[in-house]
Amino acid sequence: MPVRKPKKNYRSLTGMFYSLKNQKGIFFESKLERDLFLTLEFDKKVISYEEQPIQIAYKNGQKTYPYTPDCLVHYKEDISCIIEVKYSNELEEKKDFFDYKFTQIETILQDQDYSFKVFTEKDVDPVILKNMSFIYNYVTIRDETMIKDIYSKILNIGSLPYMDLLHQLSPDKHKQALYTPYIWHLVLTGKLTIDFSKKITPQTYIEVLA
Repeated sequence: MPVRKPKKNYRSLTGMFYSLKNQKGIFFESKLERDLFLTLEFDKKVISYEEQPIQIAYKNGQKTYPYTPDCLVHYKEDISCIIEVKYSNELEEKKDFFDYKFTQIETILQDQDYSFKVFTEKDVDPVILKNMSFIYNYVTIRDETMIKDIYSKILNIGSLPYMDLLHQLSPDKHKQALYTPYIWHLVLTGKLTIDFSKKITPQTYIEVLA
């Protein structure tokens, strides 16, 4: 539960991102926040994450200011990290301000056993981000019987380029169209994998992870 009510911003992209790891919708206040959540979904080290999780106070001169970070990430290694989302040009334009502010905040968070990092658009390759975004379109697949059936078929076939795999599953184009969402859902859930650093094409190699 966010500690403050998220505000809709008509100058930037806002909305709900359905999180498979959290099994619920997560509100984002910018495209960059949504990109962060997307990368966390594909990060195998991440167990779960929360938007606007806590509020702390930091000082600037004689004044005290509230601070609500954008995200709290829980990792498998029993590590929790607070993440602030900022575009790199904003960090550059207000470098002195953010350097001072984040130094204060990092010190406070360390006392609470949190690590701290800033996420910018430079932290994820555009090709990888586009591939993750494409594959995440299949997050809502729910037919567990069909998922298991197709996965068992692919296990028997083995690793192949995407179009070859479809033809091995069935020569019928209608069945191929039926199988397609499940193949990408299996990539999303880690049963199959691809090279995310390369643009997805019909020749993308689908590797089976038993």
